[in-house]
Amino acid sequence: MHKFDPTRAHDLDNPQRREHEQPDKILSAAGIKQGMVVADVGCGTGFYTMSASALTGKDGLVYAVDISKDMLDMLKKKIESHSIRNVYPVVSEETGIPLGDGIADMVINVNMLHEAYDRETFLQELRRLMKPDGRLVLIDHRREPTPSGPPLEDRVSYEDAFSLLKRYFDVVVKGPSGEYQYGFIAMK
Repeated sequence: MHKFDPTRAHDLDNPQRREHEQPDKILSAAGIKQGMVVADVGCGTGFYTMSASALTGKDGLVYAVDISKDMLDMLKKKIESHSIRNVYPVVSEETGIPLGDGIADMVINVNMLHEAYDRETFLQELRRLMKPDGRLVLIDHRREPTPSGPPLEDRVSYEDAFSLLKRYFDVVVKGPSGEYQYGFIAMK
């Protein structure tokens, strides 16, 4: 099981990744709007969190959730240096996120499905965070050779991810993603 090594955190914010993924465009295409409550689960150093913060605006709220305190400490420095007031870092367990039921208009989960030890329980936890009309934006690496990403054998195929999502969500459609990824939008 591949888990991202926090000592490689600089890889998460590199300019090449921004070219391949373009988080502002992806989140806009996924429907993020001013005033939304967003949970970025597996936020790392905040690559998508920072875009979510800007797009939800001063009336929005972004919970930046990660199991790595080190990653969240790096994100906290970014938040402070940019005087951001709508992002709240949350240290979490993989299948026990310390946030209330139905709190999020949107749950963002990028490049994390392949890291989950218990994918079914993990997806149920993401679903639990969503408001009844909320949406999950799930993006992960394609199971094919790409210039970056986890080892091929650890990646979850598009078909397997779709099948997993269909177990827990009523609506699952193709969603926006980066150049080397697939994406889904799932709704209750």
